[in-house]
Amino acid sequence: MGSIPIGRIAGFPVRVNWSVLVILWLFSWSLAATLPGAVPGYSTGAYWLAGACGALILLGSLLAHELSHAVLARRADVKVFDVTLWLFGGVTRLGGEARTPREAFRIAVSGPLTSLALAAVFGLAAYGLGELGVAQIVLGVAWWLAGVNLLLGLFNMLPGAPLDGGRVLKAYLWRRYGDPVRAGVGAARAGRILAFILIGLGLVQFLAGSMVGGVWLAFIGWFIFAASREEEIQVATQQAVAGVRVGDVMTAQPHTAPADITIEDFIHRYLLGDRHSAYPVADRDGSIIGLITLTQLRGIAASQRRATLVREAAIPLPQVPVAAPHEPLTALLERLGSVGANRALVVDAGRVVGIVTASDLSRLIDVYRLASPQAGHRP
Repeated sequence: MGSIPIGRIAGFPVRVNWSVLVILWLFSWSLAATLPGAVPGYSTGAYWLAGACGALILLGSLLAHELSHAVLARRADVKVFDVTLWLFGGVTRLGGEARTPREAFRIAVSGPLTSLALAAVFGLAAYGLGELGVAQIVLGVAWWLAGVNLLLGLFNMLPGAPLDGGRVLKAYLWRRYGDPVRAGVGAARAGRILAFILIGLGLVQFLAGSMVGGVWLAFIGWFIFAASREEEIQVATQQAVAGVRVGDVMTAQPHTAPADITIEDFIHRYLLGDRHSAYPVADRDGSIIGLITLTQLRGIAASQRRATLVREAAIPLPQVPVAAPHEPLTALLERLGSVGANRALVVDAGRVVGIVTASDLSRLIDVYRLASPQAGHRP
């Protein structure tokens, strides 16, 4: 959401979130404000130009950090959806989990190791350029890049999800106990403890007079707390529905919408008085060609409903998530999460036999959590 595709690197789709503009400005401002004390004698414009260049190079470093995760994941046969740069650096969306603790460890540790390696490269470059007599402002930028990458590598190794150190901790717990669910819960809880520590340190800094640094540290702590809590919920959900098949939760033989009636006719003849909010769209020969939901209907202006056919407003079938009745529900949940969808058509032998909606999933998850009160709370 809010991300712009910029191309592919090493075969991976790369996106940039609008919030990158915020960190670009923050990095540029930080470096431009730091350089005058370290390398005096340059104009304000020169410091800001150096700051902007340093910020762009640092974004490249963040991208290298994330791409290292993606490359190791691909080697472990874990699907990589994309790499996105955003406010807190970057995120690599994976389409599943590593098969072994060793593979999970390698994927997790690759990012921090890349940052530490870049810190060494920038440090050596700064030293070498200094020996060659390069302008001091260039050396200042190089040393700054070395320091920030060092900090990034060390910070990401803190042991708590969703940081890379939390993934490393999860791999360790997985290997020790042989249970990825228990390992995921443990890493998420460690993330919450880490979040409380960071929030506390941020408050101390704020009270000591470092307002910007204190607020920023507390904000990062809050983000880690929210992300770790969400991660524990996801782990608990996967545990609760383990063994459940898509066919167990789908709405069988869903009501369909004719493709060649108008939106107005569809609303009055099918939607009103019916409890469903999503309908497979059937062509004249009975084949399913798409899916119409309330979201698509809201996008049609009232004045256009008499002139717009259902087929014209429906989501084309190739863009609709599809599942098989015998498929594990956990696999479908991962797939829906990766594309930001909340419903799927269930197809068996080329025929649509059901639909899984957000309400189906929500009810099932709630029921299984009630039936398994210890889900996600193993000792």
